[in-house]
Amino acid sequence: MPYSSYVKSIYEKYIDQLYAYALHWGFDRDVAMDAIHDVFYKLCSNGNSLENVANVKFFLFRSLKNRLIDIYRSNREHAGILASNGDGGNEMSFRLNVSIEDDLIEEEDREEIRQKVEKILNQLTDRQREIIYLRYVQEYSYEKIAALMQISVLSCRNLMSKAVTRIRESNLFSIFPAQAICLFSFF
Repeated sequence: MPYSSYVKSIYEKYIDQLYAYALHWGFDRDVAMDAIHDVFYKLCSNGNSLENVANVKFFLFRSLKNRLIDIYRSNREHAGILASNGDGGNEMSFRLNVSIEDDLIEEEDREEIRQKVEKILNQLTDRQREIIYLRYVQEYSYEKIAALMQISVLSCRNLMSKAVTRIRESNLFSIFPAQAICLFSFF
């Protein structure tokens, strides 16, 4: 298979996941797509740069995150980015939006659950939200998450533990035991 066909198949396979990841960083749709296209343009212009890549999906996520950081740094006034770290806006904010399957709960309960889950997610730090997303939505191993977030595997496990502990302390599971599984289906 020619390299351009290989890149096209990778693009078609991962575009939706990369797009969702970029949107969770708070970028608007056009900037998200531009960043993804920049990553793939670079892949095409570098020739066979994927030959020595063991995990293409991880490579793409890492490349996209780096490109988004570059975009953010070049334009800190970007309307889609809201830093919530209290550090003067020097860090990007990773966000998770909540959506729950219609057939899992009654209409009147859905809004109440969504509000409680959003409240809990908003209590997490940006990095805790990011690690929850990478672990439970993208199903990355701790090693891949650690590399993507540029932390040690031990720090990654500790961060995940703190995030899950904070979620457990929220008593969400005791309030809605039958719908507890919905917590990680908010995408």
